[in-house]
Amino acid sequence: MNRRNIQIVKALIFILVIVLISILIIKTPYLLKKSKDYAVKKSGNKVLAPLFSVSGINYNGKILSLKNYRGKIVLVNFWATWCPPCRDEIPRLEKFYKLHKKDGFAIIGLSVNNQGKNYVLHFIKTFKGGIITYPVGMADYSIEKAYGNIYEIPQSFLIDRNGYVVKHITGEIPRGYLTYQFNKLNKPNVSKK
Repeated sequence: MNRRNIQIVKALIFILVIVLISILIIKTPYLLKKSKDYAVKKSGNKVLAPLFSVSGINYNGKILSLKNYRGKIVLVNFWATWCPPCRDEIPRLEKFYKLHKKDGFAIIGLSVNNQGKNYVLHFIKTFKGGIITYPVGMADYSIEKAYGNIYEIPQSFLIDRNGYVVKHITGEIPRGYLTYQFNKLNKPNVSKK
């Protein structure tokens, strides 16, 4: 091996070590923290969803405040334009949203993109899976932290009509899962006599 090849191999090993150390630094807090530490109020074993307010990206001038969605079943979905599983589930989320928004179902998409809201808006309008019509805003660090630190995406939180988190889904939402959960939450309360 000549001197130039040895330098290239050393440089590649150095880059690999830096990448591995970076991954370790990013993932260590997540690995050490086994339980979700929601910065929220609890009622029994129910966890009240953390409130947030963000500007809507695809609804110019609209403030997406979780407080305004009380009385609805809400899916808060953390995602990014560069995330393949996020892209795969968007058409299913959009279809479900259009079918059930009249029944009191809402989705708030919270993008974790670093490219900014103009980039996300362009994606929303040109996405090959279809235009996204449910409200989308930009997540910030405080929102991510309030929801237990978002280290992987997609991540979704299903919130009942009273504002409590009833399901936390890490990864792509399985087909049929939203239908099952929505039907469970949408049943009228039948009191026993």
